[in-house]
Order: sequence, then C-alpha cells, then structure tokens
Amino acid sequence: MMTRDERIEALLARGYLPKELPPPFTSAAFARNVANFIPHWASYEAGLTAQQRRLYPPISRYARFDMARKGHSRRMLGVPNPVNQYYLTSAIADHQDEFEAICARSPISLTSAQVSLTGNRAVTLPKLSLLSEKRIQSYATARAILQTDVLSFYHAIYTHSIPWALHGKRIAKRNRSTTDPAVYGNRIDALLRGCQDGQTIGIPVGPDSSRIISELILCAIEQQIGADHFARLTAGYRYMDDFFLCFASHVDAEAFLAALREAVLSFDLQLNASKTHIMDALGFNEESWPGDIAQLRLARSTNDQRRDLIRFFSEVIRLSKSWPDESIASFAVRKTSRSLIHRANWDLYEPFLLRIARENSNCLDSVIKILCTYAAAGYPISERIKDFAEGMIEEHAPYNHHYEVVWTLWLCRSLSIRLGERATQLVAKVENSFCACLVLMLRSRALLTGRGAISDWIGTVNEEDLLGEHWMLVYEAGIRKSWKLPGAEAAVSVDPHFRVLRDQRISFFDTAATNVALELPTINQLLEASLGERRSAVLPGTIYVESRTPRRQRRYEKLGEDYGSDDFGWSGFPREDGSLDDDNDFDF
Repeated sequence: MMTRDERIEALLARGYLPKELPPPFTSAAFARNVANFIPHWASYEAGLTAQQRRLYPPISRYARFDMARKGHSRRMLGVPNPVNQYYLTSAIADHQDEFEAICARSPISLTSAQVSLTGNRAVTLPKLSLLSEKRIQSYATARAILQTDVLSFYHAIYTHSIPWALHGKRIAKRNRSTTDPAVYGNRIDALLRGCQDGQTIGIPVGPDSSRIISELILCAIEQQIGADHFARLTAGYRYMDDFFLCFASHVDAEAFLAALREAVLSFDLQLNASKTHIMDALGFNEESWPGDIAQLRLARSTNDQRRDLIRFFSEVIRLSKSWPDESIASFAVRKTSRSLIHRANWDLYEPFLLRIARENSNCLDSVIKILCTYAAAGYPISERIKDFAEGMIEEHAPYNHHYEVVWTLWLCRSLSIRLGERATQLVAKVENSFCACLVLMLRSRALLTGRGAISDWIGTVNEEDLLGEHWMLVYEAGIRKSWKLPGAEAAVSVDPHFRVLRDQRISFFDTAATNVALELPTINQLLEASLGERRSAVLPGTIYVESRTPRRQRRYEKLGEDYGSDDFGWSGFPREDGSLDDDNDFDF
C-alpha cells in the first residue's frame, strides 16, 4: 500500500509531464522536493485573507503541446502550471484509496486508476497488443459485438461531472461547497478548473491525474447502466473510453447500447456515432498488418541483411499506404531496433529511417533514439541528417507541430548539428514553451545560425506570465543567466510560488540530460569500443557511458515490437567536473 506522499511523488515525477517530450523535460526535482517547498507555499496561503484563500491557488493556463498521432492525426496535450498541478495531485492523493476501490468494481475496465511505485508512468496502461488476444477470447462464442467510444472524451468532459461521479448528481447539485469534506469532489472540480483558466469543458490531456479522473467518470457511467444490462454481456472490455462488448444476441447488444447511450448523456457526454457499430461476431476479424510485419525478418549475415532491409522497408511503406490510419511505421521502426544493423548496411538503414520519419512523423522519437544509439556505437552519421533536420523544421514549424519541432531540436543537440539561418528563424517563431526552451539551449551551444529570438514573439514578460501558457519558458529563462528573456528573472523573483522553486534549485528543463542507448545485440561491446581508454564520457549521440558500471547494471532502453508500447528512458549524468549544469547557466 502506497502512502499519500508516495502517491504525490509518483504522480508528479512520472505522471505530470507528457511521456512524448524529449529527455531534457523533467519533473523529477519538483516531485522530489515537495516537502521542501510546500511549507513556504502553505505559509504564503496562511497570510491571505479569507476571500483570497477561497480563490487559492490562483487560476492559470496550461502549456500546450501539439502531438503527432497514428494515421497522421494530431492531439493537443496540456501541461498544467506546477502550482495548480500540485494542489490537484494532493487532493487526488487524499482520496486515492477510495478512487481505486471505485474503479476496481468495474466488470469490464482494463485501465486501472491505480498509482504504481514503479514503471515509466505513475498510472500504467496495458499494452495495446494484448487487446487482440482479449478480443479473440471474448467473441469466440458470442453472436453480436458492440464497439463504440465516447466522442472527444477528454476534451468533452464537464468538470462539474466529477462530483456527480463521486457523490451522485443530486447530492452534488444540492451541495456545491468546495470546503465540505462530504462533497470533496467539488474541490477536485475547482482545482481542475484552476489548471485550465477556469474552463469547465474538457480536461488536460497528458497528466495521469486526468487518467484517474476520466476513469472515475467512466466507472460512474457503468454504474448508471445497471447490473441488469451488464448481465446481458457474455464477455468484453473497456480500454479507457473504447468499448468492445460481446452478447448472445443482437437484441441484447441493442438494449445495452441504449442504456450506455443514456448513461453517457447523463454526464453531458455522447457516444461517437461514426465508431458505434453492432455486428455479427462471425463477421469480425483482427487486422492483419501486425502479423504481416511480424513475419518480416532481418538476417544476421551482412549480405542477407542488406537484402532484407530493402524488402522490410518496402513492405512497411506499402502497408502504411494501405492502412493510413494505423501506426504501422512506428511499429516497424521499433521492430528493427531489436536487431543489430551491420556497419556495412548502415548506408541503407539510415536513409530508410529518415524516409519513414518524414512520412510518418509519429515515429520520429524512435528514429532519433536509433540514430543516437548507432552514433554512440561509432557508426558514421551522414550529412543527410542535417538536411533531414532542416527539412523537418521547414515542414512542421510553420504549422506549430510542437512534437516534430522539439524532437528535431533534440536531434540537433544530440548530434551537434548546427541549423542554418532559415531553420533558425522558423524555430524561433514557434510560440511554444517546449520549443522555445530547446531553442534557447541550442543558442547557448552555438547550434543556431543568424538572428531569430524568442523575445520577438513573447516580448518582455512579467509575473502574470507565470500564470499563462508559457509559464515554463518564463520560469526556466528566469533562473538562467544565458537565457536572456526580458523580465523573466524579475518575474520569478517576485512570484511567491516560483521564487520558492528557484530557491530550492528546482528546474523542469535539464540541460545535462542524455539519451539512453537502445538494447541492441552486443551494445555493451560497441559502447566500450567507442569509450576506448576513457573511464567515462558522453559519446556521440549524447549517450553517457561509464566503464566502471558493471554490464548487468547498465540501463538500456527497449523500444519493443509492441505497437502499443511507448516507453521513454533517459537520464541526466554529471560531467567529469561533477556538474549537472553543462551550460553553467543556473542563476539560483
């Protein structure tokens, strides 16, 4: 059983920032130092008037992060202000035992709201590939299948429905107090609205706090459906808001759908009509492309592997065009990360990776991790990588595709690629905190060319900007000497919350972050050969290696062949002088 403090630390360290961000972005120090900064925040709150305390913490806007998804679709993620996120997380942790008990009563959910001590995320999700097995087991003897999901679920959630889910709509509407512990859901509702400029429609996509809240609402919807309708089910599951349910007859499926639709509407939501189907179970079949790719092999011998690479990627490109709404390219790229590509075949593998990433940018992070691993292993990085980076910037920066921009900038940092003047001007114009932090880091490392300043669009900032969308940029620039953003240092100095974070040496952007090498065959020998006689070094690809670390204790990342797996591993390591601040730019 986890303690309240352990849950808060887990949710802030591994469940706050989106997993889709590159290595420099981290909330580990924030989570680790809760006990140090909370007394200062509590002291400030105690000095407020009664009216001010009712409005505490102050309302803020979350930072936006435009994310590439499968099938070339996109999703806007949200990173709440750390002040608001802490208080929301704290309120959730106060009642997490009750939340987990509520969610455990669901007869069909595969997506638990349980907070875990280990794992890449505080609230874990089962791998998507396991759903195929679950479906096969479910519909074997069924006659009808119901498939549906909730339309724009996260973006459509009505925050006032949180107390409805926890206490019942009648009780919650009768008692709207945010201080009465009997209706604590009102407090969570208010804190969540405080994360998003007071808005009542939608919740931030990305934080695990939203995963917990969304699961509570879905479980309440199930309760609304009632046991009689669930008795009609023969098998099935719910994966977040996606339903796959099996029945003995179409009549039972229709009756359940009607009850589900009514229950969803009672929470001011609606089912996605375009994805709602009742079908004959014998007419259902799994998609074939995962099996098609799984059958492709990369030989170990140099000559055979070269032939296999051409066949493999040609087939992947063909399948991607046949199934444009699936993550085929991402799945395939991860599969190749399990094989060691011979140095003699690198001249084919590298351009294939770039080709795939250009057309399927949702696998860009995986491609960059592969490139960095082989760079650390001593493989030659061609000039086409710079052309690729500048091409990605020119294609995606004008459209505010934040995911592509931040990962391309991280590629430039990892491989010491200096962007040309046009690409520099384009990235400097992207009005986004995550992109801007990387731009400022690259500028401090002389990896940008010509003019192009973040201040051109953000101007001179002040304390109010720490409550705005660009809170991370203002704070990180305010604690660094070399990140010259007019007004940032003064803004941090007068803010009662961020000033405390600065004094505790807390940062959300680690300039000393490194990549973790992928778990390739013979990776230990390859990295040791690159290390040579040195005891430790940051190798090309920004991968830290230390010879004294036993092989069994070295940490490698496994992208895996599971198309539902999105594991990210990274770490910040000290230089030989022991400093974690390789830009020497903190100004605490």
